[in-house]
Amino acid sequence: MATDRFLLAAALALCLAVPAAADEAARLNNEGVEALGRGDTEEAVSLLEAARRLQPGSDIVAKNLAAAYLRKAERLIAAGAAGDAVHWLDEALHAGARDAVVANNVAAGYNDAAARFLGEGRYAEAASLLQTAVGLRPDDTTLRTNLGLALYRDNRRAEALDEFRAVAAADPDNALARKMSGLLYYWRGRMEDAMGELRAAAALAPGDAEVREALAKIEREYLVEKEFDVDTHVNFTVSFEGRKDYRVGREVIDALEEAWSRVGRDLNFYPRERIAVVIYSGRQFRDLLDKPKNVGGLYDGKIRVPAGGLDTERDRERLRRVLLHEYAHGVVHFLTHNRCPLWLNEGIAEYMSEQWSETKGRRLRDALGQGSLIPIAELSAVIADPSSKRIGLAYLQAHSIVRFIADRHGVYTLRRILDRIDAGDDIDAALRGALPVGLEGLEGEWRDSLK
Repeated sequence: MATDRFLLAAALALCLAVPAAADEAARLNNEGVEALGRGDTEEAVSLLEAARRLQPGSDIVAKNLAAAYLRKAERLIAAGAAGDAVHWLDEALHAGARDAVVANNVAAGYNDAAARFLGEGRYAEAASLLQTAVGLRPDDTTLRTNLGLALYRDNRRAEALDEFRAVAAADPDNALARKMSGLLYYWRGRMEDAMGELRAAAALAPGDAEVREALAKIEREYLVEKEFDVDTHVNFTVSFEGRKDYRVGREVIDALEEAWSRVGRDLNFYPRERIAVVIYSGRQFRDLLDKPKNVGGLYDGKIRVPAGGLDTERDRERLRRVLLHEYAHGVVHFLTHNRCPLWLNEGIAEYMSEQWSETKGRRLRDALGQGSLIPIAELSAVIADPSSKRIGLAYLQAHSIVRFIADRHGVYTLRRILDRIDAGDDIDAALRGALPVGLEGLEGEWRDSLK
């Protein structure tokens, strides 16, 4: 009997505790809202978290807590700490997931954080945030446009095109979506689609000089390339004047697949996108692209190569080397988002495509003995000047330095250097992170290796 009375008393106490907890939760909630109103975000978060612990099922407390998390995230974004802000945006979404207003505000917060990431070159992170934002607000064309831009900057062109096409379908007068669709069609080798989209963009935004210049460029190229055959493969789209010599297409594909395997193995990277390749005659290449005779190829988002005759093994070997060189440039572009110093970019392309020889080594040793070697810090400027009398030596040095890194530290080290450059390091910091030495130490070790 005594036991029964004890259980009854405990049950009564429990029932009485429920309204007491609700009252306390309501008090904490109200104080949290007041703290938020006066700008004391930390106090608001503390009070509202305490209220949620007492009343975890309260939608009102959840919404207010989400608002406090959002305020915290907003301040961190404004202070430039977007990475820290993302945690609180995630918390806000978790707290108020059932509320449409909270979801909309969180999506806007992700968009703001993504804008910061884009400014810092953190394209993949920006794209990830915007994908979450689009999931919350799938009909928001602004979010989808920003996602397209982030994917474009992250070299995910097929995904970017999907976003811009979705925006253009929902809003045909969206000049930016039409413009970006045109540029992406162009990089994928779809010239007629590109011109159609860019003409629409020019009509919608007649003051956009970039659209006019891109359209004029593509129209010039189309006049030359419109009769080209287009050969689509798993990793490449190859355009060439097939009626002249179909051996060109076969030689090009074989060389490109070899490049895909060789560079992919050495740099541990295989692009997710098909790369457009255009094969010109020598005259077409020089006239259309305004390049001198000594330029053997070009990567500008597409691989462009002049192909002469293929009658001899020497001709075919030259074509293979040029394609391998330009493909390596493409991979470096993808890995570093076009941040790689020119000397390192050219050095990697030369290392991938050119055999080393004792003649090259002797020339460098002679230059060392004569005191005419170019400091590494000056190599990019020399390479960028096609009229420089030292450009041949600059390319040779770049090749030799990359070869030295690969031989001394392992070819995988090149990828580590490129990853650090992509993360925002300058070349000295990237070298220090991947090697035991920075730029000055590397130069000393490399010069010693020539002796």
